[in-house]
Amino acid sequence: MTEYLDMDPFWVESRAKFLATKSTAADPSACGTCRGNAAAGEPVEHDGCAQRATLLHAPDHPYYEILIGFSLEENEQLPARFHVPVFDDCGTPKLWLCAVCQEEGQVVGWPCATATKYGTQVFTPLHEAETAQQKQAAELAAYRALDLGDLEGRVSASCGDPEHPTWLRAPNDNRGCPWCRIDEVRTEALAEAKDEVVEWLVKKAHEGAEVSRLADKVERGAIRLFFDAELSAAAPVPQHYDKVPDPADGCHWCACGNRWPCKDAQAVTA
Repeated sequence: MTEYLDMDPFWVESRAKFLATKSTAADPSACGTCRGNAAAGEPVEHDGCAQRATLLHAPDHPYYEILIGFSLEENEQLPARFHVPVFDDCGTPKLWLCAVCQEEGQVVGWPCATATKYGTQVFTPLHEAETAQQKQAAELAAYRALDLGDLEGRVSASCGDPEHPTWLRAPNDNRGCPWCRIDEVRTEALAEAKDEVVEWLVKKAHEGAEVSRLADKVERGAIRLFFDAELSAAAPVPQHYDKVPDPADGCHWCACGNRWPCKDAQAVTA
């Protein structure tokens, strides 16, 4: 059958045409002329400039010092993705060797027994391989799909606070840091709330000296009026619990404003 194909005029002519046709894909190391031809969709001029096969080691491929410290039998048990061919052009004759089937003073030709056994598991088909460039392109497309406006027309902005992130704004947008503004609004709201509470307590001062002292504590910040922002807004705010002792006199106060334990403390702690 082989002899018939070799002598058949149709296949002889087809083989000759195939060999005469130059590749339209240039190797990265090709000359400038051939790379220019390939970019224009034309065939390369030199056979040596045509795109060649690329053999890449796995990212976690073991280095020489790791391999040489183990026996040939142990290295043969390494995963199939490590058993790729490497060309040895230093010896005579020049040979294709397995990249990992070796020990001190001994090497194994490729395909080795492991590569023969696992076959396609040694290499990743091109249509399944994900290159770094493809991954970056996919990530960029995902970001552009977000409703962020024209990213190219925006400029980076930041404030003096290292804890506030950098943001993007239009060139004519002169507004300040949004995170600084949030802090300002929160500070203003807390100040207004504290002033209202202090004013109310002062009006109630005639009911007893304890209320007057409590108003002084609120003014000095010894009693917190609000919980930290980390607490969920939907969570119920406890009204009766033991506050941190006031640093001025060491007395304990309930969150309701009375001395701890207040009259409702038993229901809370029971």
